[in-house]
Amino acid sequence: MFGTIRQFSDRVLGRGDAAITVPVMDGALKPNRALDDAEVVATLPDIDDLATDGRALFVSAGPVLYLLEAGRMIEVQRFDANITALAVRSANLLAVALAGRRIVLLSADRKGATSLTEIAVLDRLGNVPLNSVNALAFEADDSVLFTDGSTRHDPDDWCRDLMEKGQTGRVGRWHVGTKGGTGSAELLASRLQHAYGVLSQESTASVLYSESWRHRVAQAGSQTLLADLPGYPSRMAPAARGGFWLTCFVCRTQLVEFVLREDAYRTRMLESVDPRYWVAPSLRSGTSYLEPLQGAGVKQMGVLKPWAPPRSYGLVLHVDAMGHTTESLHSQVDGQHHGITAVVEFGGALYVASKGSGRLLRVPLTGPGAMQ
Repeated sequence: MFGTIRQFSDRVLGRGDAAITVPVMDGALKPNRALDDAEVVATLPDIDDLATDGRALFVSAGPVLYLLEAGRMIEVQRFDANITALAVRSANLLAVALAGRRIVLLSADRKGATSLTEIAVLDRLGNVPLNSVNALAFEADDSVLFTDGSTRHDPDDWCRDLMEKGQTGRVGRWHVGTKGGTGSAELLASRLQHAYGVLSQESTASVLYSESWRHRVAQAGSQTLLADLPGYPSRMAPAARGGFWLTCFVCRTQLVEFVLREDAYRTRMLESVDPRYWVAPSLRSGTSYLEPLQGAGVKQMGVLKPWAPPRSYGLVLHVDAMGHTTESLHSQVDGQHHGITAVVEFGGALYVASKGSGRLLRVPLTGPGAMQ
């Protein structure tokens, strides 16, 4: 009863879950050009995820798994479906999610770096088939953590899940059988508003996951670690200095927050407007004059302003062990490297996947040109 009264009062007063405010990017979140100034290592139109074991860097783009070697992208294997998530463990163990519907565990022959042998496959969590696996991570015992973003929508249909206020995301742990086979999977969290990113914290024996539409990072079975983010959080990766790196694949705007609360308008938009032109975030923008958000508040004298409301944006955060954002890398509204879907540390640098621009970026962490 009290919950219903509170929801009604929030709706009337525009506060709580009914608020359309978006946190200001200031302090550690102050915009910069770090991602636009980054070195472009490779151009891969379908780039999506990155993974490293400290010795090698793997990159997924569409159905192809690549290995970065001496500055060149070497094709390791081409699968029968798009790779929607990727993880690598020492001892030449890899995990890939294919089409979001199955997770395949693979053993790699590092001698040739191009020979992969299938060990086990998982295609369901409990009695519900996997549908939108979008992030993977290994634990110390070689169990595989994963997020299943939505049981209703495919990984590429994330925008519809947002506009329909989806809350069918899950986090799971796959205990792979010692002799292969399927093993067993356990549910760690459910009814999530688009789960997209998972990370094992071995020092505290805990599991972190990103819940995109609630703009937060939480601990499985515990409290929220990071809340009220200015973007929709996604994949994470450990940081050598402690804490972790977090990507925000798109950013929030007051207009989108308003549309999400106007059910009649939103429903009619979903039914009658081409998804490319919804009042909704995107991994890339500026490719068509039909896109929304192109009024005087966005362009002045024909010039796109970097502080305009972002339909697409590039954002990576460093979060310390206490859940505080200490640093950020940006590609602002007028930049090119938007739609950041993955980040890893490798070889003294930060490697970033910009799905919006189809590029693999490199930002030095030490030496000349290092981040300040």
